[in-house]
Amino acid sequence: MCLFGSPLTTASTPGSIVHNSQVPRIAVLPSELVNQIAAGEVVERPASVVKELIENSIDAGATVIDVRLENGGRKLIEIRDNGCGMSGDDAELAILRHATSKIRAFDDLSRVRTLGFRGEALPSIASVSRFSLTTADGSGGPATEISCDPLTGARTVRPAARDRGTTISVAELFENVPARRKFLRSADAEFRAIVSVISSYALPLHDRAFRLEHNGRIVIDLAPASDPRERVIQVLGSESDAHLEPIEGTMESVRVGGFVTRGLRFGSRRNQFFFVNGRLVKDRVLTHAANRAADAFDFEGHPAVVLFLEVDPEMVDVNVHPAKTEVRFRDSGSIHVAVERSLKRALGGAEEGSELLSHPLRDAPFPFDAGAPLPDALFPPRIYDLSAPSLEHSPLFTGSGNALVQPPLERQIAVQADARATLAAPLPDLGELKGRIIGQYRMSYILLDMPGGLRLVDQHVAHERVLYDRYWSRISAGRPVAQQLLTPMLYEAGATESAVLESHLDELRAVGFDIERFSGKTFAVAALPPELVRHDLDAFLRKVIDSSIEEKGSHVTRVRERICAALACQAAIKVHRPLGGDEMARLVAELLDSSNPFACPHGRPIIVDIRHVDVERHFHRR
Repeated sequence: MCLFGSPLTTASTPGSIVHNSQVPRIAVLPSELVNQIAAGEVVERPASVVKELIENSIDAGATVIDVRLENGGRKLIEIRDNGCGMSGDDAELAILRHATSKIRAFDDLSRVRTLGFRGEALPSIASVSRFSLTTADGSGGPATEISCDPLTGARTVRPAARDRGTTISVAELFENVPARRKFLRSADAEFRAIVSVISSYALPLHDRAFRLEHNGRIVIDLAPASDPRERVIQVLGSESDAHLEPIEGTMESVRVGGFVTRGLRFGSRRNQFFFVNGRLVKDRVLTHAANRAADAFDFEGHPAVVLFLEVDPEMVDVNVHPAKTEVRFRDSGSIHVAVERSLKRALGGAEEGSELLSHPLRDAPFPFDAGAPLPDALFPPRIYDLSAPSLEHSPLFTGSGNALVQPPLERQIAVQADARATLAAPLPDLGELKGRIIGQYRMSYILLDMPGGLRLVDQHVAHERVLYDRYWSRISAGRPVAQQLLTPMLYEAGATESAVLESHLDELRAVGFDIERFSGKTFAVAALPPELVRHDLDAFLRKVIDSSIEEKGSHVTRVRERICAALACQAAIKVHRPLGGDEMARLVAELLDSSNPFACPHGRPIIVDIRHVDVERHFHRR
């Protein structure tokens, strides 16, 4: 064995590192390989290409930016703008590494005000795609067209015709790097990522127009807005209009602005955007400050946040990441305080929760007369009879045949035809459950007296599991059940939301929806599954979007699973809902017949058992 001699040659196995006896000599890499390595840092996916090219268009002063895609950007990305354009000489320099018009000296890095400045994007993109650039500066001469072949490295320059501005075409991304190409996500996932990029960059530039065309269809058409608030509504959707509150705050040289939705929450942080001096960033300091501000209010979900932070350019380092998506603050503590305080002020303190107070309580005189009895309207007595369902809620099992818990039927006609047979069926034998239902705990959990102890069943997630299995069986059989609406319901989505819904229309139809794009970002729903209440439609669609927006893949089965899970969660009975004894018995019986009675589709537990021996131990009987 040699410890200090030349490296030993070892047998290699697939994926292992090979140690050669010959020490390789150091060599300078060819420029083509250098560009491909750099492309790995800047160009991760089609959305990265769109981001870099849109930043160039914005820096060029473009007021209209058109983006055209094919196959989610995997086949073609074309961006056309009406910016200042370039001369022929500048165009040839632009596709060389580290050639830029944004900076000239080292000190300029500390005063960067443009979105791009590294001079790496165009040569990196050209090295991994069939790249074409056509530009004109409006000086009266012909435009210049440059084409690059990634396989041979050949570049062709010729005169062309176009008006002032620049058009860049990127075809067959990663064609010459198959190892990178196979790691791209599905066309739908890449398309949604591009929609998110374009929507994000449109937020701080309300006076500019953005347009996106995908496979020949217009997806985004944002006309110039009259003010920043109107642009935010264009991107988030009209639902946010009534909830938008301005963010305003200053601290020394830090200025915080933007908008936050007060009273409107989402299931994810997909509608939170942070801009530093107009640059879209992902920063842990800003995200944590926003979370701290939102968590100060006891509400579920996350508010939409569009935050514009203005700081002295010398107080922030934008040259941290090759893609320029991260920044480093010189004084992150003051930034955090400024953002958190401004957001808390916009959310309104205790006023955000004022709607939780009932009207009788707000109108009641205070303090009460010590000698007078408390008004009955404040705390009306409520007595629940376990043998009958409450009249305040629609029962799980009704004579109309529209039971929320029943075996899946093939058609709605079959539901009506078999209604009598369903009601005539005997109730589940509680002996088969190996336990006895003894009631409800806090109108949320079903209590069962089991031979081994006490069992608690979460009624919401139990019903969710039952409904999920029903929807999935309908999809598997290709026989959805739908209830026609007298008048279609309209759902106006945001820019990103509309792209997600458009890609999921077939899956929504498979579960019972009759949904079509009505116009622009508005969708019309003419039918929906009978278990879903009309006023729950918006919440259901938001859940589908939240679960899909960050999904890496878009396999049909996975999409349908997400839709079934979201629909079951929205249609299931809620907590704090009294149930009759028959309803509880049938729900538990159907739960035990489900595919997984111990966990809901989202993974939450359904059943909790408390052993009788543990109960006796607590009372010192053992």
